[in-house]
Amino acid sequence: MAQISLFRDDPVIVAAYENRPDDVRELMVRRSSTTRTDSDGKTALIWGAIQGSYDAIEVLLEFKTRTDIVDELGNSALYYAAGNGHYDVVELLLEADREIDRENLDGRTPLMHAAEKSQAEVAKLLIERGADVNHTDFTGRSILDVARNSRSRALQKALEAAGAR
Repeated sequence: MAQISLFRDDPVIVAAYENRPDDVRELMVRRSSTTRTDSDGKTALIWGAIQGSYDAIEVLLEFKTRTDIVDELGNSALYYAAGNGHYDVVELLLEADREIDRENLDGRTPLMHAAEKSQAEVAKLLIERGADVNHTDFTGRSILDVARNSRSRALQKALEAAGAR
């Protein structure tokens, strides 16, 4: 599991990481920044997505937290939530962020990450919401290639039914 340096990071990041929505709200009322990052370029929203901190993310989004900020690898909050199988967080982020196919620095999308991590239910949600099932990363690997490597037959079937090649 991911670790953050709790004694060095921004209080909003820590509150989101620990899913403490009341603390997030109090800090936001005091005008804390939601764009501050840790040493890896991760914001409170990204850490909340990694941890599946639904309640904290809900508060961050109430305060119009930007969903387009990515970490130093180009990964978004949606990318991490999808790969970690946080279905409810993915739903919440999709309501706020229409860029479902945002690529990271390797050309990988949230759907590709969900497929790699065998997160079939999250992948199905992303497909239903319009994720590009024929996207390829910068090495030429397709989402279907990634799904085949994950050995999730349900995921492969869902991708094929959606027209993946």
